[in-house]
Amino acid sequence: MPEETFLIQPLPVERDTHGYWTHPAWPSTRDELITYTWFDSRGLEVRELEFEYDASEEVQASWLAEGIADCAAWNPTNPPDEGWFIFSIHDTDDGPICVWVRKRVTP
Repeated sequence: MPEETFLIQPLPVERDTHGYWTHPAWPSTRDELITYTWFDSRGLEVRELEFEYDASEEVQASWLAEGIADCAAWNPTNPPDEGWFIFSIHDTDDGPICVWVRKRVTP
C-alpha cells in the first residue's frame, strides 16, 4: 500500500472566499487523475456530494443569482456513519461538489 495512506488524515477545512478548499494530499499534477481507483489504492472510501442535490433552495438561488461560482454558504451534509472527512470542495462543469473520504472500513 502506498506511503500516502498514512498521510491522508482529516485536516481543518479553511474554505476560501468562494467556499472552496482542497486537502493538500490531492495530487498536484495533471498526470494523475483522481479516480475511485486512486482512493481505493490508498485505503480510502470516497463519496461525492453535489451542491445541486444538497444545498438548500435559498443557497442555490443565491449561487445562481450572483453569477459567481460561490458556494461559501453551503455546508455539505456529512455522509452517514462515522469517520468521514472533507477531502475537497471544488467546482466542476456540473457545479460544486464535496468529496468526502474515510479510511476503508473492514467488516
